[in-house]
Amino acid sequence: MGQCQKKVYDTSPAGPVLVGTSRTKFDIDLETWESITGKAPVQLGIVGTNPRPILSDLANDPDFKGTVLVDVMEMLFFMPDGSFAESSAKKRLDYYPRWSLSQQAGFHIGRKLEDHLLFLDEERFSLNSMLKRLPIKSRPGVFVFPNFPMDLEYASPNGQLAFTNRFLQDTSAQHEIQGVWTKLGLLSTKQGTGGDTLTNIINSVARSVNQIKARGGRVIFVRFPSSDPVWAAEQKAYPRKLYWDRLLKETGVTGIHFADYPELSRYQCPEWSHLAPADARTFTKDLTRIIEAKTNWPLQNVLSQNNF
Repeated sequence: MGQCQKKVYDTSPAGPVLVGTSRTKFDIDLETWESITGKAPVQLGIVGTNPRPILSDLANDPDFKGTVLVDVMEMLFFMPDGSFAESSAKKRLDYYPRWSLSQQAGFHIGRKLEDHLLFLDEERFSLNSMLKRLPIKSRPGVFVFPNFPMDLEYASPNGQLAFTNRFLQDTSAQHEIQGVWTKLGLLSTKQGTGGDTLTNIINSVARSVNQIKARGGRVIFVRFPSSDPVWAAEQKAYPRKLYWDRLLKETGVTGIHFADYPELSRYQCPEWSHLAPADARTFTKDLTRIIEAKTNWPLQNVLSQNNF
């Protein structure tokens, strides 16, 4: 994230900052986007976190005058201040100024070397990681985070996440993830944040948007696809009129909701919440075209030149 954050000052509609959750990282194919616009987005999405602290940090930076694409995954976006998802994003922001010179040097040296070496995956195959995968049940006062399949996804240096071919071919692994979503509450139909807390959240987002716009920057909201029980639950827990429509109305920001466009809503998410890599590529192509048509932002000038 630290490396990407330095690039935010050179963002534009053709190459925006991406702020959001894992859906941003899976659903926007960065190489496809760059092939269309000629400029790669800056990926600042963080898995399982609330994007508002990142948006606020950009808004409070007097030097930021770029373009922000914000992923609105309601369950995380509308979580109140102090929640786990919001605090997790803040921890990353708090750490960035303490990124030492030696750590920065180590990062750049590592990036040069890692393409030429083989590594053991410490996060998955170290003894401690394997011990953490023991099937221990949650108990009163202790929530044991569910395990994800070992071969779920891979991450690219630019922040792109994509499902592995093995996961896409393994329906039992897909069912395993669907079980994880159930344990994490994605299938809950309980009404999300409301009342003054929701009002304060939307007001804080509007302030951030206005700060960015006042410096010549731009913001757009995107609701990425979900499917099957997750999408059904999200519509009940976060009725569009009370959340998405209100967010757009009170912030004055253009929004693109996947359900409004046949070309964006034709996908079946393998585990109900993220797109497969091949689908992400066509989704990204259609999304850039729709953004340009709805905002008149100059995104696809290179697209026309390349006869996409």
